Amino acid sequence: MLADYHTHHYRCGHAGGQLEDYVEAAIRAGLSEIGLSDHSPIYHLGDDPHPLPGTAMSQQEFPHYLREMGDVRDRFAGRIAVRLGVESDYVLGWDEHYRELWRRYSLDYVIGSVHWLGTWSIFSPELPPGRTPEDIYEEYLLTTQAAARSGAYDILGHLDCLKTRGHIPDLSITPLLEETVRVIASAGVAIELNTSGWRKGLGEPYPREELLAVCCHYGVPVTLGSDAHSPDHVAAGFPEAVELLERVGYTSLSRFEGRQRFEVPLR
Repeated sequence: MLADYHTHHYRCGHAGGQLEDYVEAAIRAGLSEIGLSDHSPIYHLGDDPHPLPGTAMSQQEFPHYLREMGDVRDRFAGRIAVRLGVESDYVLGWDEHYRELWRRYSLDYVIGSVHWLGTWSIFSPELPPGRTPEDIYEEYLLTTQAAARSGAYDILGHLDCLKTRGHIPDLSITPLLEETVRVIASAGVAIELNTSGWRKGLGEPYPREELLAVCCHYGVPVTLGSDAHSPDHVAAGFPEAVELLERVGYTSLSRFEGRQRFEVPLR
């Protein structure tokens, strides 16, 4: 049975629903596990504990999130396995901060996502002044490599998310992209097949099929995630995702408990 390891809820400021709504949606979808993984607070933009209210929860809210996840897990015990997680930013130079931060908490897994190159959001429609798509893409891949090596994360989120705003100038498997996959494999970090690309109208998930096949070739473990921002997004696109995983050669999915990875059959 399948598990959805990438979900959000109202605390991040751009999703809806309570944590329990996502768990109930997972039960209706026939999942065996649901991972709760809302956006962690933003730390790298200065001393403001809540610099972007529509992007991530505040630092003050985070303990309440942790406590509520535990309560929800206990309340649904015996009906579905609820895994406690978080989607964390990765920013160059912040390795020790994130590594030490996530060691403090009793989480099942941490997703590390490259949403920022310094103070520039990869979802910005415009590039920073004086930058080109080529050098932004290179920095993005090198930052992804650093995230894999950081030791802070169990899963890397939406591997080619830079394509969302059209900022990837070359969608082929470039030498630097293949090197990035090898670094991820060597680090023993999983990736996710994030189905939200289909939902956003991109016509493909994150990562795209060609890149997913390279990840499989190098033995990179994989999880499934809908990146749900509404309860009705839970498990969206999973039948197509399973077919895609099989097509490129995957036979198992990764699961996590207490920051430990284990494999289960894809079917």
